[in-house]
Amino acid sequence: MEQRAAEIRKGGGEERIEREHEREKLTARERVEYLLDDPTQFAELGLFAGYEMYEEEGGCPAGGTVMGLGPVSGRECLVVANDATVKAGAWFPITAKKNLRAQEIAMENHVPIIYLVDSAGVFLPMQDEIFPDKDDFGRIFRNNARMSSMGIPQIAAIMGSCVAGGAYLPIMSDEAVIVEGTGSVFLAGPYLVKAAIGEDVEAEELGGATTHSEISGVTDYEAEDDEEALDIVRSLVDHQGPVERFGYVRKESAEPAYPADELYGLYPSQGSEQYEMREILARILDADSWTEYKQGYGRTLLTGYARLDGWNVGVVANQRAVVRNKTNHQSQGEIQVGGVIYSDAADKAARFILNCNQKEIPILFFQDVTGFMVGKRAEHGGIIKDGAKMVNAVANSTVPKLTVVVGNSYGAGNYAMCGRAYDPRLVLAWPTAKIAVMGGQQASKVLKQIKVRQLEKKGEELSEAEEEELLSRIQDRYETQTTPYYAAARLWVDAIIDPVDTRSWLSKGLDMVDHNPELERFNPGVIQT
Repeated sequence: MEQRAAEIRKGGGEERIEREHEREKLTARERVEYLLDDPTQFAELGLFAGYEMYEEEGGCPAGGTVMGLGPVSGRECLVVANDATVKAGAWFPITAKKNLRAQEIAMENHVPIIYLVDSAGVFLPMQDEIFPDKDDFGRIFRNNARMSSMGIPQIAAIMGSCVAGGAYLPIMSDEAVIVEGTGSVFLAGPYLVKAAIGEDVEAEELGGATTHSEISGVTDYEAEDDEEALDIVRSLVDHQGPVERFGYVRKESAEPAYPADELYGLYPSQGSEQYEMREILARILDADSWTEYKQGYGRTLLTGYARLDGWNVGVVANQRAVVRNKTNHQSQGEIQVGGVIYSDAADKAARFILNCNQKEIPILFFQDVTGFMVGKRAEHGGIIKDGAKMVNAVANSTVPKLTVVVGNSYGAGNYAMCGRAYDPRLVLAWPTAKIAVMGGQQASKVLKQIKVRQLEKKGEELSEAEEEELLSRIQDRYETQTTPYYAAARLWVDAIIDPVDTRSWLSKGLDMVDHNPELERFNPGVIQT
């Protein structure tokens, strides 16, 4: 993971980095580092966006954008910086998706957002995938307007090109800084102006710093270089009003009972093996803070109250050890497979989520789930009804939710355990995560049978060796699509993290969610009973 991340951080490569320096510009990562109070506190989101995508176009490392949370003038901010070393900062489809995710985080959590703009605009060969739809490029400017209405601070520094529709992003922000000589903003560049109306004009005269700071009044501040522009941004953050918080309960922090680096040995090398989830939690949560809810019931899910770095939280976690569910006083109990959600576990989790909303406590979800129980006994017992109850509780829950994908995240289990579709404020994944509609072995066998039947209808028959080769090919493709890198490339998760950093990431997330002083009233609607 770290090796792949280091390669991505090079952006467009050393040659293009040097070209930016020759133009007396900082790179996107250098700008972020200069802006932050402490660069080591930067929590980068979407680093793997675009990973192994658009290879025919030369790739798009990190989606052509550096994005994350970090302190600026003592205030937690979300920073979004175009990487001009990647196709001159042009917008690929994943770039738009990543910027929309940044705005979503800012809007949900009321954190200020800072745009460091340096982009050639939409990547024209893929304009049909970026431009027209609801969640495409134009949604960004709609969000600019909505955030302004919500009172969420937006500051933009124009540090390079800012063209066409992209020109609206910095100018719809509360305040805009432009860098002399390198910053430019216009609806149409010199070539398009020439083509449209026959006028010859240089970029600096058309939309440079002097034009917009002294003639048009479009920008608010002018800077001589990148460093001065970033100094102005820091000053603007320093002059913001009071930080309103919700006030989620936080008491004195206590270290976990055991060292975090033991997580490496506790999680099995093969994700299908058993392990005790309580041992994982004991290396993330504050020592002696765990109060388990319904410990003896619905044992394939763990639910309980705890503290994480002092924050009061509810925890819903898949138990991967095989357990026994007691059915009467005489029997030892029915064996239940770890990682599977049974009716009793779904019922317990739904009730616990209601409790957390009643008490206004954020919820942490730890996913290692292969799905809901199937088969005649499960169906007769109403597994769909109980699963629907849990999904309803998760969907309608209004307290902040944060999700960590530890291992498997399959099918409806992904939904019930607060996957991306259920609006967690952050989705983090360990390198061991696997996200798919079902496990690779089961899926590939189903897909193989479908393919064999299609060939049989055409009068073709496969030998046993050909069937095995087909199965292997399908498995390889399916396994690739279940990796955390495939998920992170498409922003199904916000970050792939080192397991030992789970606690610090969640603590930052809990501090982030506390910036939103509002909480919608909880109303679960019709609950299946």
